[in-house]
Amino acid sequence: MRFPAILTWLTLLGVLCAGGKAVGETPPAPPTEQETIVRIAKEDNIKAVYLYSFGRFTNWPDRLPGDDSPFRVGIVGPSGVQKSLMKIARKRTIHDRPIEVVPYQSAEDVVVDACDLLFVSSAIQPVDLTSLMLRVRGTSVLTVTESPSRPEGTVVNFVETSGAIQFEIDLEEAKRKSLAMDARLLRQGIKMLPSSPNQGP
Repeated sequence: MRFPAILTWLTLLGVLCAGGKAVGETPPAPPTEQETIVRIAKEDNIKAVYLYSFGRFTNWPDRLPGDDSPFRVGIVGPSGVQKSLMKIARKRTIHDRPIEVVPYQSAEDVVVDACDLLFVSSAIQPVDLTSLMLRVRGTSVLTVTESPSRPEGTVVNFVETSGAIQFEIDLEEAKRKSLAMDARLLRQGIKMLPSSPNQGP
């Protein structure tokens, strides 16, 4: 499969939509409730495929060849991403390992180091998110958030740019966690974030 695999998977799963507006066209009416629901569902699908791709194109330091234990993806807080990712998990694997989606109702419920990848939804309050990032610090858990301001301790953060879901990567945080992210994945990130001044080695 030729890269960008992320975009390929988005196309295969039917979560991309095309559209445009001609110059001078009358501005569209505000979206209806149904249109908003559809938009959110599409965004959840896109994020789920991204999470799948993050797992595929990242290598963990403590995984041995032949490890067939489940690749665990934790979903913290209520999010439609969970349902979308479970559909992918039924048909796909990551590093030849079955995918197991582990839901956590709150940040306090998270079992540190029980997951390979941890996605924290925007429903989690900032103070709880900060506390959770401190708890998983020092582990090899790939942390993914969707926060307007990238939280300290997260490796990947979803952002919306010109109406499109994209992501930013903190290479320093990935290095601290000994996570090796494929260069092809790094090229998809919209920015390479420097480490925060108050973060230790």
